[in-house]
Amino acid sequence: MSQRVGTVKILPARTPVRPSSLRVVLVSLLLLSAAAGAVDPRVAQDSRQAFKSFAQPLVGNWDCNLRTWDDRFHERMVETVQKRRFEWVLKGNFLQESVHAVLRGGDTIHVGINLLSVDPETMHVLGSGFDATTPDRRATFDAELAPDLRHMSGKIEIRPTDENARAERFDWQWLDDRRTRSRVYSRASNGREFLNHELICKRAADTAAGAGE
Repeated sequence: MSQRVGTVKILPARTPVRPSSLRVVLVSLLLLSAAAGAVDPRVAQDSRQAFKSFAQPLVGNWDCNLRTWDDRFHERMVETVQKRRFEWVLKGNFLQESVHAVLRGGDTIHVGINLLSVDPETMHVLGSGFDATTPDRRATFDAELAPDLRHMSGKIEIRPTDENARAERFDWQWLDDRRTRSRVYSRASNGREFLNHELICKRAADTAAGAGE
């Protein structure tokens, strides 16, 4: 509170701030900030367990067919036969998907690799993908996993991005106990969404569910 004597304003003396007090305040703010950004260990554990439950049935070999359309009219379709393999890597924290194209003579060539993990806070499945033909670029995706662990949907982006690049929507699900399907949807120049890629995979005859655990 201020006091007035005549026309002279007298202010109460201020208590000097000690350096030690300032350090205590700064440390307290840092601790509060860290606490706000920390993930509840129970939530993180639940996320990792959910990811393990989702991913373990995928471990093993898969025979796949990839169909690609260039535009929304689906006038031209390209079909590619692939073999894919899922396995745990990096101390079991990542699920690695290796992609091999099957050539006409039956030989295979390694064309891509994807690494999947989980966001411990949101339980979203995160991924990075690399293609042998474009080593300077990578695909990233963020997908929300359904409670039944048999379906997920999200967005795919290519990085580094350019002015024409757009995030693409994708949807993945189990069709039955031996088949999965993933679809990627792009947007035409008029803004309309169309099915761009469809990948259907069937568990290889020589692979049991969850093999390689």
